[in-house]
Amino acid sequence: MPNSEEQEHWSAFQSGNKDALASLYNTYVRTLFNYGYKFTRDETLIEDCIQDMFVRIWDTRAKLSVPVSVKHYLLKAFRSILFRKMEQQSRRQYDTLDETYSFEAELSWESKFITDETQFLAYKKLQQALAQLPPRQKEALFLRYYEDASYEDIAKIMQTSVNATYKAVCKALGKLKEFYIPALLCMLYSYKHLSTFLHLLSVSR
Repeated sequence: MPNSEEQEHWSAFQSGNKDALASLYNTYVRTLFNYGYKFTRDETLIEDCIQDMFVRIWDTRAKLSVPVSVKHYLLKAFRSILFRKMEQQSRRQYDTLDETYSFEAELSWESKFITDETQFLAYKKLQQALAQLPPRQKEALFLRYYEDASYEDIAKIMQTSVNATYKAVCKALGKLKEFYIPALLCMLYSYKHLSTFLHLLSVSR
């Protein structure tokens, strides 16, 4: 939903409107689950963290401010809870400032976009390139080009600085450009989540 509409829902939620809470849940549960699934394949854990997050924001709603982006606020809150519970399960610390966690970035795809072998090979090449990126770079790219998050929002979600976030995205684009082939641009430019991403690959230095 647009920012104005989501903020209206947020304001109603803060006023104690349970229908607004349900609306927030129904709007973002799939986004949150998809994000969590990139960190872990434990679906029960992901679902528990989502439920836990919504319970917590409901209990503390009166103290919360109205975020610029409700979606990005929820991603941040969910990520924090998920990391904490993964630490408890594994009995080891997940340091978000290094590479001690995993992030599986796979392209969502529809078969109608792959019409011949050249396009399929180009798609596979990009997927292989993504797999070689460090977790933090993959996560930053995912948030930037799939979830449309600003560098400021990404920094908040990933608990790092804006400068570090910008560098992570730039490094990732530079590495992916090494695998870039012209056919890829023709194939993907019509795909809404990757058009900007592919444009940056074509012009980055």
